[in-house]
Amino acid sequence: MIYYLPIGDKNTASSRLRVFNIQPYIENSQIGIPVEYTDKDILIIQKIAALSELEKAKKQGARVIYDIDDMYWDNPRFMQMIDKADIITVDTEKKKEYLREKWTDSIIEVIPDSLDWNGKTKQEYNKKNIIGWTGYGNNSQYLNDIDIPNEFTLRLITDTSWLKYYKDITVQSRPWSIAMVDEYLSECDLGIYYLPERRFELCKGMHKLLKNWAIGLPTITSRTPDYVKAMNEAGVGDKYLIDDWSTLKYISFDEKCREYAMQYKAEEIAKLWRKILQNV
Repeated sequence: MIYYLPIGDKNTASSRLRVFNIQPYIENSQIGIPVEYTDKDILIIQKIAALSELEKAKKQGARVIYDIDDMYWDNPRFMQMIDKADIITVDTEKKKEYLREKWTDSIIEVIPDSLDWNGKTKQEYNKKNIIGWTGYGNNSQYLNDIDIPNEFTLRLITDTSWLKYYKDITVQSRPWSIAMVDEYLSECDLGIYYLPERRFELCKGMHKLLKNWAIGLPTITSRTPDYVKAMNEAGVGDKYLIDDWSTLKYISFDEKCREYAMQYKAEEIAKLWRKILQNV
């Protein structure tokens, strides 16, 4: 049996993309942990530093996969999880590169996030110059570092904590929910995802970009490695990449982007998980 121990529920982005979207496509699996393990079991611990559960599972003969999609491993609790797990899984090649600096002999596999999309597509391209951004409210602080031209109106689709972090309170605000986020994004003309060139942010994944592409929203990003990877593999070059945000301008949507995003549907990413599960 394959057991999942996620850090959160479906409202937690990483748990939704890496556990709840995937588990239905994994045979003999369940979300939740057993009273006792057997030597035929596999435990996937997602992000949380659940050291006692890891040790219990291994002591009872189960194998353990530790899935960590944020750069938390400067904390001793997370270091112990990485040390003791049989396999480490991450969402980007940059995270694997970082982990290799310390864990030279560990088995580390890259499995991208699944596409986070409810099927909504953009129907009208009427260029009202509304820019869409979504994420946790605290991450809106990244946007303080860039200057967006005055002709654009920024729409934040997030929780109300953004008011503590983003300096411009004149933006449009929409409450984030699984049910509405894709709808709110589809009403925008552009999407933006800016990340600074710092070690923590450089290893972030592309899942928000893929959501926008599935919707049909042209999206401008910084040169974060996973964004650059997506652009190159989609065959759109660097036309959606930007360095000077004060020069931001509208650009039309390229259907190659949507085609690329479809490769990350949960059923496709689940195939990568199954390969690893077969070889733990």
